Amino acid sequence: FILTTFKVVDDMVLELITRLEIDRTLSVSEENSIKVNVREERDCDNVPLRTGLRVWSASFIFGENVLLDEIENKKVLELGAGTGVNGLICAKLNASSVVCSDVDIKSVNLCVTNAMLNKEFDVVSRIIDWGDRNTYFEKRNAFPVIVAVDVVYLEEQPKQLANCVEYHLCKENGTFLCVCGVRKREYFETFLLELAKRGMEVYFDEVGLLPKSNREQVEEIRSNHKHDEELLEDGKGYRMIRARFKKIGSKGESNEEEVEEEEEEALAGFLDDLDIDDNVGGMKKQRAYDVLTSSSDDEMSADRNGTEDVPFLCATVESSSKSLLRNGFCVFRDEHFTQTQAEVLEKVHSHCESYLNDLLERCESHHGIKYDTDIFRFKEICSRAMNGKRYDFQATKISPVDDEAKNLPESGKAFAECLQTLANVIERKCERIFEKVTGEEKRKKITIVNRGCVTSLPKAPEQHFHADGRKEGMYNCFVALRDVPKIQGPTEFIFGSHKFDHDAPHETTKARKKREKAKRAAPELRKGDILLYDYRTLHRGGENKRCHDRRAISYFLFDTNGDIGDTWNFEDASVWDD
Repeated sequence: FILTTFKVVDDMVLELITRLEIDRTLSVSEENSIKVNVREERDCDNVPLRTGLRVWSASFIFGENVLLDEIENKKVLELGAGTGVNGLICAKLNASSVVCSDVDIKSVNLCVTNAMLNKEFDVVSRIIDWGDRNTYFEKRNAFPVIVAVDVVYLEEQPKQLANCVEYHLCKENGTFLCVCGVRKREYFETFLLELAKRGMEVYFDEVGLLPKSNREQVEEIRSNHKHDEELLEDGKGYRMIRARFKKIGSKGESNEEEVEEEEEEALAGFLDDLDIDDNVGGMKKQRAYDVLTSSSDDEMSADRNGTEDVPFLCATVESSSKSLLRNGFCVFRDEHFTQTQAEVLEKVHSHCESYLNDLLERCESHHGIKYDTDIFRFKEICSRAMNGKRYDFQATKISPVDDEAKNLPESGKAFAECLQTLANVIERKCERIFEKVTGEEKRKKITIVNRGCVTSLPKAPEQHFHADGRKEGMYNCFVALRDVPKIQGPTEFIFGSHKFDHDAPHETTKARKKREKAKRAAPELRKGDILLYDYRTLHRGGENKRCHDRRAISYFLFDTNGDIGDTWNFEDASVWDD
C-alpha cells in the first residue's frame, strides 16, 4: 500500500493517490495481479462523508473474482462508479471500452482524472441518475456488461438500480456483475427480487466474500470507515451477483405454469440460503414468494378486493373502527355513498386539476421553481422530495371578513367550494367511526382542520415510508376521486406502525426488527372509497407508472383533540404573494 502523493485542501479534504495491487490468483485469468493508481478525496471529521470519492473493500472483491472472459473484448458500463476504480479494473482486463457513470459530477470528473492517470484512454465518464431516465443512454440494451460495486445501501436504490440495469443491459448474452455488501438484508433481497421481476436469472455466492489481496490496503480502508469494518467483522461480508436476462425456451404455453413454479422455488430457495438472520428468514422467503406470485394485471379484481378476504377493507362503522385501532388504517367502502356523491366527486376532481395547473404555473412563472424537480413549500402547496412529482395542496378558507383569498384565482375558489361540499358529507360519515375509536365523550371535539388534494404526476417515483406527524388523535381521510389501481401507485401502509415509538432518538435493534417483520399492504381503491389512517402510521405513495394520468386523491385531516392543525407540511408564505 503506497501513498505516492497527498495534500489537504482547505483543511477539509485529503487528496491522495493510492496504488492498488489486486490479487488475481483466485480467478481464472492469465493475469496474477492488477495494478491501478487511483486518486481519492477523503473527507475530514468536520465535514459530511462523501463516500463516492474513495476506494472501498468491495472493489477488491470485484477485482479478485471477476473472470477475464466476462470482460475481455466487451463494452462495459459501470453504474455508481465513484472513483472509477472498477471501470479501470475492467480496462486492465482488456474491455473494448468502458463508460464510468455516477450521479455526482465530482465523481464523474474524478473518473476522467483516474483514466488519464492510468493511461486508459478508452475509459470515458458521464452522469447517469438511476432514478431519472432522461440521463440514460438514448439506445436501450446496448451494453454487453454492466458493473456496479457496493451501491445498494439506501431504501430507494434496489428498484432504481434494477430499472437502470434493465434499460441498458443487452438482452442477448448480456451480463450484470455486482458486488453488494449485505448491510441491510432487506435491501439486498429487494434488489434480487427486483432483478428477478424484470425477467433476469440471478446467481450469487452463498458464502460471504472477504478481500484476499494486500492486507495493509484492506486494513487501512476498514480503519477509515466504521460500516466497512463492521461488515467484515460480523461475518456478513460481500456477495458477488451475476445476472442475465432469461433466454426464451422451447417450452410451450402448456408448461408455462410449471416453469413459473420452478422459478419461484429457485428464487425462494436462494433467499433461504442467505442465512444472515434466522429470525426474519421465514418472513423474507414468504415475501419473495408473494412478490413473484402476485398478479401483474393492472385491472382491479372484485375477488381480490372482496370485503371478506381483506381485514382492512371494511363495510361497516364497527369494522372500520376496529381496523383503524388495530392496523392504523382502514378502507371504508360504502356503495351508497359512492352513488349519491358521484357528481360531487367529479366536480372535486375537475376543479382539483384546474387549481393544481394554476398553482404549478404560478410556482414556475413567478417564483422560478422547477416544479417537477424542486422541493418547495407555500401555504397552499408543497412538494417534499427532489424529483418527487408529488404535490399536497390545500383549499384556502374563503371568508367575507378577511382578505386571505383576495389573490386567489377562480379555480382556487371553485376548488375550495366543492371540497367544502364534500367535507360536509365526509365529516358526518367519519364522525361515527371516530366516536368508536376515541369514545363518545370526545364527540364535540372531532373537527376537520385541513382539506385538500394529494396528486402525483405520471412517472412520479415511490416515496420513502414516513408518518404525517406524531400527534395522537389526528387522522387523515383520503377519498378516491377516481379508481386507483396498482399501476398508479396506491398508498402502502405498515400494519400497526402507529404504535411505534416515533419520538425515540434512534431506532433500537428490537424496534427495527419489529418494523421489518410488520405486514404491509397497498390497497387499490375504487372511486368513492374512504381511506382512513392514523397520522402516525408509516406509509408511502407508490410509483405512478401511468404515462399520462395524474393520480388525484382528496383528503381531510381530522383532529379529535382540539384544533391543532397541520404544523409539519406547510409554510406561512403564500404562493400568490408578490
